[in-house]
Order: sequence, then structure tokens, then C-alpha cells
Amino acid sequence: MVLLSGKVAVISGSSRGIGRSIAHSFLEEGAVVYITGRDSKLLNNTFKDFQKDHPDSIRSFCGDLTSTKKVKELVKAICEREGNLDIAVANIGSGRSKPGWNIEDSIWQECMEKNFFTSVILSRECLNVMVPARSGNIIFISSIAGCEVISAPVPYAAAKSALLSYMKYTAHLIGKDGVRMNAISPGNILFDGGTWSKKIKENPEWVNTYIDENVPSHKFGTPDDVARLTCFLASDQSSFVTGANFIIDGGQMRRLL
Repeated sequence: MVLLSGKVAVISGSSRGIGRSIAHSFLEEGAVVYITGRDSKLLNNTFKDFQKDHPDSIRSFCGDLTSTKKVKELVKAICEREGNLDIAVANIGSGRSKPGWNIEDSIWQECMEKNFFTSVILSRECLNVMVPARSGNIIFISSIAGCEVISAPVPYAAAKSALLSYMKYTAHLIGKDGVRMNAISPGNILFDGGTWSKKIKENPEWVNTYIDENVPSHKFGTPDDVARLTCFLASDQSSFVTGANFIIDGGQMRRLL
């Protein structure tokens, strides 16, 4: 079964890592996919890789999606070319921030912009298209740092908690309009260039101890693990699912709900 045949999807931050894997899974499931990123060289390389197997289904948009203007340009370009927009995955974010509690305003602002406001901007502009069409699906890539106290920087955790709250409240507002909204909260996902990849290079012994002591499955997750779950939420197989947060962390979280 091809889950996303005929669907048009956009994925922010999709030139590498989790976003790239989601884009690949969407393409394999029959969707027309817009990948995005700020690094034109990296984005173009990803586009060329996907173009080999999906020449008619892959599109790209280069720009800084922390800018409302750029997001509006993106959504307009998609609608003009495709005639509709079915799925949006808000994936931009970074877990790198200052530890501790005595944190400057500028760091708070930067972390909230990357991990909260960029997702809000993308979802709002997509909703301006989806609500009138009475059809659509928005998925946020959040983090378990927004669900429970772990060893993550406070600004990052606060931003991801805010994102989950935004998702839950907004899903209640738009359900009557035929639009679904959900979130995925990954745990420790390993990929080249990611936060954990750098930590392994810096202190592999500490990383191994951390995973063994905190993750019952005793391993990292992969971008493909997140991508498969995202495909399910983007498809009609999850048509009765909205306002939900899906945790994918190898059993790390200890809370019941």
C-alpha cells in the first residue's frame, strides 16, 4: 500500500538528518515533496540524490524559514504550482544552548525562535491554506525534553514544551475544519552532523554510559525510526488521530502519560 499517493507535502529543515529521512519516506510513499533549507549547496545535493529515484516528485525551496516573509513565499509557491498543500512537517530546531539557569536574554530569544516560533509561523501560514480547503495535516517534530526533565538545556526544553502546548490547543481549534495536528517527541537520535554525533566525538565514554543508564533499549534511535512514524501520522491510516504527542525514545521517559 502506498500511503501518501497524490499528497503534497512540505518539510522544513529537510536537507539532512531527521527531515531528510522524512522526505525520503514521503517520496517512497508516493507524495510530492518540497524539501527546504538555508544551505543552498547542501539542499541542492539532497535534491539531486532524491531526483535519481523520484524525478517527478521532488521539489526544493532554499530560504530562511525563521522569516515570515520566506514562509509566505514558500506556501504561495507550493499552492501556485501544485494547486493544494496537504501535509506540513515542522522540523527546524536545535538542542544546542547554554546550560544552567543564568542565561542571557539573547540566548533565550534565539532558542525560542529556532524551536518554537519557526514552527508556529510555518503552521499558521499552512493553516491559512488548509482551513479554507477543510483538509490538511500538520506534524511537529518536538523532543522528550519538552515532556520530562532530562539533561537538556532549559531554554530548549521550555521551547519544546511550548510547542507541545501550542499543538494541543490549536488542534482543538481546527478539528472542526478537517485539519489534523500532532507532534512527535524523539529521544536520542543519532545521525552525522547531529548533536549526538558531536558528543560522541568529544566524549564517547560519557555518551555510552548515558545511553546505558537512561535508555532501556540501550541504543540510539535513527532518523528512519522517526520518519516511519511521521508517515503514519501523515497518512489516512491515522485519520482519527489529532492533538496527540507520540514519544519515540527507546523507553527513556518514565512518566505514565
